[in-house]
Amino acid sequence: MDTKIVYQTDHLGIYTGKTVADRSPLEPDVWLIPGGCVEVAPPAIPDKKAAFWDGRRWQLVDSYRGLTAYNIETREPLVIERAGSLPTGYTLEVPGPGQIWGNGHWVDDVPAVIELRYVAQLAAVNMMCLQEITGGFWSAALGDRFFYDSAIEDQLNLTGLILRGLGGGYSCRDESGRSDFRDHSSDQLLQIGNEFTEFKLQRLRKSNELKQALSAARAASDLAALNAVSWESAPV
Repeated sequence: MDTKIVYQTDHLGIYTGKTVADRSPLEPDVWLIPGGCVEVAPPAIPDKKAAFWDGRRWQLVDSYRGLTAYNIETREPLVIERAGSLPTGYTLEVPGPGQIWGNGHWVDDVPAVIELRYVAQLAAVNMMCLQEITGGFWSAALGDRFFYDSAIEDQLNLTGLILRGLGGGYSCRDESGRSDFRDHSSDQLLQIGNEFTEFKLQRLRKSNELKQALSAARAASDLAALNAVSWESAPV
């Protein structure tokens, strides 16, 4: 055989893999060992360890190469690029949202978690309230039920007609979904406007009730109560 397996180390002496050495063409009993290679096989390498050649023998040392560690003060991630112990002040434990380091592991920073959840829940209530107000409503001002759009532009158009005391064609959809400009008297448009005002006020009252519940849960640092608040949890 003119080649044999040898074991490559990097510039720090850390084992990186197998390679081959060639037999010397001039000295048959001599092997041309590539730089940084040794002829002694490394031991089995456990997880989070590396084999280190100290010049005489292999030693197992800590190695977190390729893993992400987190600063226990700033939570900033750091990808480990070399063998050895973790840098001081870093952990492999992944922090959750709003967590801080305490007693050797990440723990919930209750005030921070409460505030994050409160802000998220408040935004969700505002979004659902706006969606319902601008999502249209039903009215029987024409006798049968018809659906009226209530986007901001639709609200302005309806208000303009009511203020001018005008009747005429106004867009609405029947229960089959067919949309058309149907004749409305000024009184019918006023009724539709009044119904929309009540429709809108109901949603605003609901939103206010939910916001009060959120504020109370926030003041009490009650995460469960914060999570229980939802648009669907309160009646209109």
